[in-house]
Amino acid sequence: MAEEKKGFFSRLKEGLNKTRDNIVAGIDAVFYGASEIDDDFYEELEEILIMGDIGVNATNDIIERMKEEVKKRHLRHPSECKELLVESIKEQMRVGETAYDFEKKQSIVFIIGVNGVGKTTSVGKLASILKGQGKKVLIAAADTFRAAAGDQLAEWAHRAGVDMIGGADGADPASVIFDAVNAAKARKVDVLICDTAGRLHNKKNLMEELKKMNRIIDREFPDAHRENLIVLDGTTGQNALSQAREFGEVANLTGVILTKMDGTAKGGIAVAIQSELNVPVKYIGVGETIEDLQKFNADEFVNALFDIKGGENSEGVTAEEANEDADDMSDTSKDVEEELAENTVAESDIPGNDDTEKDSNAIDESASEAPDAEISEEDSTEKPKKKKWFFW
Repeated sequence: MAEEKKGFFSRLKEGLNKTRDNIVAGIDAVFYGASEIDDDFYEELEEILIMGDIGVNATNDIIERMKEEVKKRHLRHPSECKELLVESIKEQMRVGETAYDFEKKQSIVFIIGVNGVGKTTSVGKLASILKGQGKKVLIAAADTFRAAAGDQLAEWAHRAGVDMIGGADGADPASVIFDAVNAAKARKVDVLICDTAGRLHNKKNLMEELKKMNRIIDREFPDAHRENLIVLDGTTGQNALSQAREFGEVANLTGVILTKMDGTAKGGIAVAIQSELNVPVKYIGVGETIEDLQKFNADEFVNALFDIKGGENSEGVTAEEANEDADDMSDTSKDVEEELAENTVAESDIPGNDDTEKDSNAIDESASEAPDAEISEEDSTEKPKKKKWFFW
């Protein structure tokens, strides 16, 4: 498991290379190029953050927090502010303690978003995550408009090891949701994940269809915990924000699944989404395999963005690997001690060892006869460590 996490962090860091080149290089130039913390310093930093898709609101919040901390800590050099920036971004992006409550309740999760952002694959990957937690999961294939969408989702359901309720191509998506909700109640399913068609945010009739499905769920399963996750493509930058705003008018968005973060130059949009929409990024995807969707961790994301070794130590070793190394060192230390003990026993047979013992005893006797003045003088200072004498 530790290797999987390390692999995901490494892929995330690699995927943010373009974003890092786009943002962090400019930020470093400001921090280490400016001579003092003044208005010009803040303006340059603000410009780089906005150009890096961090967003206006998020940038303003970050700058204001930094100014307050600079005054509080009496900082004088711009280079001292980088840590403040990193911590401020982490604070902006942290997910609340209740963000994943739907995992602990009988829930219905709606996956929505425009065409091509990775909704269907996200449904399969999320089902795999929940199945791995021991949950009973059911998938509703309500994307009946796109050709072969049901077949694609069936393959993802098979990979995740969960059941799926579907309908014929072109069928009413609301009827699929109706069947899936009643099946979920009958089978005592923990989480029902509903895939939906790629509703373009400027198509009014498709958005109305989404409202209709929500009404069916409210009527048929009112006690179910509701979760509406919008899938956004991390490569689209500010366009992703406009999509989320439009969908937010139709559904009560509770979280974001941010996909295609493996190679985007606009990874800063993850910061903007949380600040601009007040909707947390809950999951992040960095690849096509079923393990490439993970819960969003603000510290890991920002560490990857700024190439900070957060989950690893300075030598790139994870905590568990470090513990294993410590155990190995402990075993090696024991072996050395045993070897020394054996050598000590062997040396006891060497002639002349009795004389050495006498010399050692003589040294101890001379030390005990030292004047009291010297003893008191030694007591007034720090006591030296006792020497260990070996007797043969």
